[in-house]
Amino acid sequence: AFPECFIRVAPPRRPRRARGLAPPRASSDDDAPSAAPAEPARADPADNVPSKAKGLGKGVNLFDPAATASRFITRRFGFTGGLVFVGLLASVEGREIVGALLERDSEGSGETVATPSGLTYTDARVGGGVAAKKGDFVGVHLLIEDLETGVVYLDTKANKKPIAFIFQKKPLLAPVCDGLEEAVSSMRRGGVRDVTMPARLAYGAAGAALANGLVVPPNRDIKMRVSIEDISPSYL
Repeated sequence: AFPECFIRVAPPRRPRRARGLAPPRASSDDDAPSAAPAEPARADPADNVPSKAKGLGKGVNLFDPAATASRFITRRFGFTGGLVFVGLLASVEGREIVGALLERDSEGSGETVATPSGLTYTDARVGGGVAAKKGDFVGVHLLIEDLETGVVYLDTKANKKPIAFIFQKKPLLAPVCDGLEEAVSSMRRGGVRDVTMPARLAYGAAGAALANGLVVPPNRDIKMRVSIEDISPSYL
């Protein structure tokens, strides 16, 4: 046996790694299986709708007859033709504006006029503006009362909702009636007229359901105050 002082303890040997092998690495998120490639977005079929793909721009009213005519002329005769139409339209509108500024209304005579149809009216104010022609857009305020009972069926001034309609266009939709159209036919813009009409010129045997929820009963004679706020010509 060797003395204890001569015993040499060998240090622990590091394990040898096999040649050609990469050292082991700690697992991380990078080693996770890669996600499947995202599916390409599918085109919305609505994107192919012509009205969506080729818009007409903001502020274009598809139901405006002047705008419709302008688009047609531009497609048919080119951009120059469209400019000529717009110039003519501006000229007409300019004359309308100047004419409206020069309009002078006058007080009515107070005389009661009876027409062959059975309509009677009194002018509270005679308008100095244009008269309505077939197809014109007419804006009116109406006060509709029952001639016998005095019940108010409609007051557009109180509701701040004037009525607009196309003059002499059938069918007539309440509150427009034959008596109203006859009264308007001899009025001008700015005029105010108190009209009395028999039931056959008003809403007849059927009566009428109005937009405010009230109903005019059948066979009622009507008193109506008509105030023409505006008359605009049709461009087509």
